[in-house]
Amino acid sequence: MTNPDQNSRARSGASQSAPASSNNSINSTNSTVQRSQMLYRKWRSQTFHELVGQEAITRTLQNAIAAGRVGHAYLFCGPRGTGKTSTGRLLAKAINCLEPDPHSRPCDRCEACRSISEARALDLIEIDAASNRGIDEVRELRDKINFQPSFLRKKVYIIDEAHMMTEAAFNALLKTLEEPPPHAVFVLATTDPQDIPATVVSRCQRFDFQRIGLEQIVARLAFICGEEGIPVETAALEMVARQSTGSLRDALSLLDQLIVYSAGNVTLHDVQQMLGVMNIEAVADFVDSLSAGDMAGGLEQINRLVQSGTDLKRFNRELVEHLRSLMLLKVNPASRELEDITSEALARLQEQSRDLELTSIIAFLKVFSGVDYNLKVSPYGQLPLELALMECLINREQVSVAPKAVPQNITRPTAIATPARPQPQAVVAPRPAEPIAPPKVAAPVAKPVAPAVPALEMAEALEEYSAKSDPKEAISPAPAKTENHGLELEAVSQAWMRVLKSLDSHSKMTAAVLKEAKPIAVEGNRVSLAFNYTFHYKRISQDAASITMIEDYFSKEVGQTVIVKCLDNSESNPNAPKAATPIGNKAAPAPKNDELTRKAAQLFNARIVD
Repeated sequence: MTNPDQNSRARSGASQSAPASSNNSINSTNSTVQRSQMLYRKWRSQTFHELVGQEAITRTLQNAIAAGRVGHAYLFCGPRGTGKTSTGRLLAKAINCLEPDPHSRPCDRCEACRSISEARALDLIEIDAASNRGIDEVRELRDKINFQPSFLRKKVYIIDEAHMMTEAAFNALLKTLEEPPPHAVFVLATTDPQDIPATVVSRCQRFDFQRIGLEQIVARLAFICGEEGIPVETAALEMVARQSTGSLRDALSLLDQLIVYSAGNVTLHDVQQMLGVMNIEAVADFVDSLSAGDMAGGLEQINRLVQSGTDLKRFNRELVEHLRSLMLLKVNPASRELEDITSEALARLQEQSRDLELTSIIAFLKVFSGVDYNLKVSPYGQLPLELALMECLINREQVSVAPKAVPQNITRPTAIATPARPQPQAVVAPRPAEPIAPPKVAAPVAKPVAPAVPALEMAEALEEYSAKSDPKEAISPAPAKTENHGLELEAVSQAWMRVLKSLDSHSKMTAAVLKEAKPIAVEGNRVSLAFNYTFHYKRISQDAASITMIEDYFSKEVGQTVIVKCLDNSESNPNAPKAATPIGNKAAPAPKNDELTRKAAQLFNARIVD
């Protein structure tokens, strides 16, 4: 509702109803009442030119009024504090304005405009649908709508929070909303348009209100402070605008509190103290701890925030906004969203962006953007924020250490492969046709655990012997060592379980198919996967994208490039998946019934057939 006193702030022509001889106590009382009025009510938009941040809607409505094409029902949707109800009142004023020039409506000077501004117009009916949501209230409205206006040319019904009405109430209003009397206009305002029935939406002209920009809110606040004679720092207004998240009403409410808190002189320090928000340096220092991996320093900063009484939810939101600015700066330094940042803050962001990779910033954003709800519902105070800090730093440490940890486990084979480096390309090409490689790899297929170390020692001895006996022949055993890079079937089998787990988070269908496969042989950097069913074999082997994805995950797990070969072991022999030896397309020798073979059969859940 609009306060009757608000015209005194802008209209010099308004006369006082009290006689000139009234005493000073009455004037003092009126002045006190005016000062106590909330700013968002006192400075509500009275003309379309005062409406902030909704230029497209303003232009459309002004053109409709000038052309005489005013609709019978409007639906105003948008976040809170963006001017939906104020626009409804402006529309009511413009429809009933007595100004001859339609382009100047509402004039805010005629009796019709003043009666609406002073909340004494009986033909402007505002209904709160949150408390009048039933079918009985709608029936009462439907019965009264046929009466002619008492003073204005048209009756205007503004139904606020329209989404709160019941389904029966909407159904009762449907026919009246579609064909109201010629003297009636409906304005439905809502923050949740998805809850409005489609049958209602189709009978209205819909306007979607947008959140108001930061610069527009700051400019409006500065104008109001200038009119009120309140000194204020621009940085303080910027922080108030950021906290309002695009709602001018929220910004004016915060400004009202700040005026009282600061005794009429609003500073940035007052905003930080009243809102419980640390300065921007605290957020930037916390990001520095993230960048440096300083877990102890980050925990100490959180503790200082708690001791100083800072609202951790607000701090976390500022942190997420800071990380988002870092992401935008990393991706697009010329982004328009960075124009609102001060030069000092932008310099700090640029310095931090040089120390952080984009992947790290995105990982931090994913973690901290989910902390807000936990801080709200958790009974453990700052624990969710501390856990988020540890999760970010531990994950980052694992990512940075993992690539270095894998080569340490294969130092021995890499050292052996060094003599073959002068001619790596000449040997790799003819590798599939070499007759010596398959027997060496085929033997450990059925016994992957025990013979791993003896096979490695035998290869080392062979290479050493060949190098001593004939230098020319020393190159022949080297290719197997160069391609092997230390890959062993046991290590590959263990890595395979981790590969399945990683694939499950990326593609559950592919992971489900691959659960029916397992590594059965290793030759150099080539891993052979045996499938128990032809369907699964065809599903993977005929999909190049799936093969590439498997190889990528496999390569990450073992620390080197891996080539995957798919095999179908389900043709005739039901035990083929355990006994197939695909490398080089040569059949493996029949297993012997010795202790080692029995252990291998037990390990692979196989049975000895010969």
